[in-house]
Amino acid sequence: MTEETFYEYPGEEEENDTPESIGCWIVGIVTLVVFGILVIIGLFLPPFNLGERIFRDSYAILDAQNNAAAVIRPSTGQPEFTLSVNPDMPGIEFGVRLDSSTTSPENLPSYLTPIAPVYTITTTGTPPDTIFLTLDLENPPTSLTNVDLYGRYGHEWRFIPYQITGKRFNAQVSDLPDQVTVVSTEASTPLIFTTLDFGQTITQEVASLSTVITPVGMQPALPTTPQRTLIGNLAGGFTLGADYRVMPLIRNFSDPRAIDIETVVGIISNESLRQEHIGQITTFTLAGGYSGVMIDYRDIPEDQRENFSRFIHDLAASLKSNNLLLGVVIPSPTQTEAGWETGAYDWQAIGAVSDYVKIELKHDPSLFAPNGYVDTMMQWAIGQVSRYKIIISLSALSVRESNGIFTPITYDEALAALGNVSIEASRSEIGTIQPGAEIRISLDGFDAIPGIDEIVRTPFVDYFSDDNTLMARMWLTTSDALRFRMDRFQPYGVTGIAFNDLLNPGVADGVLEEILNYSMQLPATPHNGLFMLNWRVESAEGLVTEFTTSFNEEVVVTLNAPDGNYAVNVSVSDGQITSNRQGAAVALYASTPTPTPLPTATPTPTATPTATLEAIIPTQAPAANAPIPGGIVQRGPGSIAVGSFEYGGHVTSASSERAINAMRIAGMTWMKVQIRYGLGSGTQYAAEQIQAAHGNGFKIVLGIVGSPAELAAGGGDYIRQYAAFVGEVAGLGPDAIEIWNEPNLDREWPTGQISGGNYTALLAASYQAIKSRNPGVMVIAGAPAPTGAEAVFPGQVVNDDNFIAQMMQAGAINYMDCMGMHYNEGLVTGSAVSGDPRDNYYTRYLPTLLSRYWNLINGQVPICITELGYLTPEGYPPLTPFFSWAQNMTVAQQAAYLADAAAYLSQTGQVRMMIVWNIDFTRYDADPMAGYAIIRPDGSCPACNALAGAR
Repeated sequence: MTEETFYEYPGEEEENDTPESIGCWIVGIVTLVVFGILVIIGLFLPPFNLGERIFRDSYAILDAQNNAAAVIRPSTGQPEFTLSVNPDMPGIEFGVRLDSSTTSPENLPSYLTPIAPVYTITTTGTPPDTIFLTLDLENPPTSLTNVDLYGRYGHEWRFIPYQITGKRFNAQVSDLPDQVTVVSTEASTPLIFTTLDFGQTITQEVASLSTVITPVGMQPALPTTPQRTLIGNLAGGFTLGADYRVMPLIRNFSDPRAIDIETVVGIISNESLRQEHIGQITTFTLAGGYSGVMIDYRDIPEDQRENFSRFIHDLAASLKSNNLLLGVVIPSPTQTEAGWETGAYDWQAIGAVSDYVKIELKHDPSLFAPNGYVDTMMQWAIGQVSRYKIIISLSALSVRESNGIFTPITYDEALAALGNVSIEASRSEIGTIQPGAEIRISLDGFDAIPGIDEIVRTPFVDYFSDDNTLMARMWLTTSDALRFRMDRFQPYGVTGIAFNDLLNPGVADGVLEEILNYSMQLPATPHNGLFMLNWRVESAEGLVTEFTTSFNEEVVVTLNAPDGNYAVNVSVSDGQITSNRQGAAVALYASTPTPTPLPTATPTPTATPTATLEAIIPTQAPAANAPIPGGIVQRGPGSIAVGSFEYGGHVTSASSERAINAMRIAGMTWMKVQIRYGLGSGTQYAAEQIQAAHGNGFKIVLGIVGSPAELAAGGGDYIRQYAAFVGEVAGLGPDAIEIWNEPNLDREWPTGQISGGNYTALLAASYQAIKSRNPGVMVIAGAPAPTGAEAVFPGQVVNDDNFIAQMMQAGAINYMDCMGMHYNEGLVTGSAVSGDPRDNYYTRYLPTLLSRYWNLINGQVPICITELGYLTPEGYPPLTPFFSWAQNMTVAQQAAYLADAAAYLSQTGQVRMMIVWNIDFTRYDADPMAGYAIIRPDGSCPACNALAGAR
């Protein structure tokens, strides 16, 4: 029975009218008709449900015994479309009627073309929460990479997540569509998303190729400040109303090495805070005139999966109601035997409500090999999220691969380990070379072998140590290499590509042009060539000669030229991209010369001492606990003494708003940021930190820590590279550089090679390199870890006092402006010399530790305490057994002890600097950095007020 049949019934009753006594009959008939209609309507309503009882046979009622209905393909007698339910939860009187049609469906978008019948689903009763759909293609296309499952909901066709098995589409839905079919998809013009960071400028070229600009600077926060749950300021330089859209990127970090997980969890797990955060984001987006926002909340714990999905769902609804867009950044999934794992990020839930889903890929170029990770992942991904929402995040920079770790670096940094020009020749007493003498020219870096991985169309350079051990591989992201990676996603019809580093300096020549070609769907322009060295010998008047060699060749030249100064310059080239290395100067004179001007194209290098890892001095240490002359300075009355003493804090980033605000309250003037150096590392991050610190009114000390593995493999070669790097950093204008970190432990220095003498080789080379570039930079000898475990862990640990004694015997005092010191195990106030419940070992107390160091260096330079902190678990879970000694320390004690330590140290006359460890770290696990942080979990900073009050 249909509705049309039902509604025809009242009309049939009117045929009984007669003209006799028409007035009375009309009233009676109308009364009977109305009564009859009401009775009939009542029968069709619950609890009678007469319609369903009469026409029940037109639906297939699903239950535990018969839990599926299907459309049968006449040609085979097999199901072509099946709807099924869980037999244990089939719903209540749930029935379905399935119909198929080959007629083109209404309202289907023009970029979708049906390749299967359209199946109409009509239901009765109460459906279960989950329904399963299976659609078997009769004539599937050769490739299914551009085929999707779509359903009609009212007048709108929507993507339905699916999995493909053979030629069968399988889906699981909670909201049953009115119709469903399989469609082929048409790719759209790719969008280009470009991240804008602080200090970067949107060039005209980048503006012309970018569809969306995503400026950084906003972060989530717990409501402990007037800004409540959204803080920060956007990076400037974008223009509203330009040809690109602006969607601010809200991230739970300013530096990806210090991700604030706790704040996000605190917000999304609390309904009130979650809604407040959503409201603030919506208001911020509307007020700024932006097109929408991108959310990049990283490393969310998996147990917050439901909360994060709920947050994204509600945020999307709020933004959509205001005609605003939402993009969500998610990490690439992990493939396991059980399938693809996505952690806290429910791809289907996020994709259903977001406008863009940006997938952050890892930096390993080998992932892009045909039929490799990228292809396998994408075949799964397009079944989880509509391809018209997927944005792929790539890096435009080159990549350093070392010990399985892939790090983006600039193109020039990738070639930096080749070294600079080195010249050997017989010289006169005044350093000149006779005309006609043989001159040997080479690069002084690591041995290098270039190549091209044809599978992923990416050139590389392998660097080897003196014993032919592979140190690192540098993958060079040329325009051809990047185009190959972008083109890997073309078959899947993703909606765009995103770059977090397109505006970074150091992107290879031609990359921007190739991205534009990709966005316009123009053919690629391949140009990968072999790497060669192009040498040029120049005088003040111009070019003398030029020639080309391969890597690792030692060049022998004879300069039969007029007396004068010459420059030998070299560049690395693949035929189109050129990277210059630092040249060298040659003074060519047959007799006492008349000075002529030096060519200025390339700076003349400054000689540095030859570095080595061989023990420079005997490593016998003074007897344990031997008395050291000089007494302990006593705490005097009063507060922090003004003068040369200054204090500051170790921060996650020099641009961290939380840290900056706290440090200003505390009266701090110094920031410390630690940088990890590896072969090929560039100075960009250091430059950003220096600029941010100085821009916010702080001095900055950079702690530059190298790689123990690379040091062990490279020896003196590595030391030269490290020294060259810190020299380059010095040229950027930091206020101080600390050379390495805790080099008396094997986690920071090669096992079996730990000694103050070996460290001094590194310190000396670094000092010379720094002072030659910027004499005003303070050089701080790397602070050893306070420890007495040398006897227990021979070869792995050297006691800090023994280590410093070895340094002094090796002459380290000549290569430092300040001696580094760490104090982070205290349980008593800063000026105390007794009372520690563990023992009275000198490292337990700040005054005894300071006295030991001061006497070891004979007071020849001041002490710089580059880590001073008190650990407290207050506001966090209990500490691990290794740190359980601080379990009872309170935040109030932390604040008071730090203030007392600052006051005490300022009065000693021995300390130049005190850096609080730390200001704003949030990691709290086996290494409880957040327990040392003076910004506590609730956002308060009692130590800031205590330090301010002690001034």
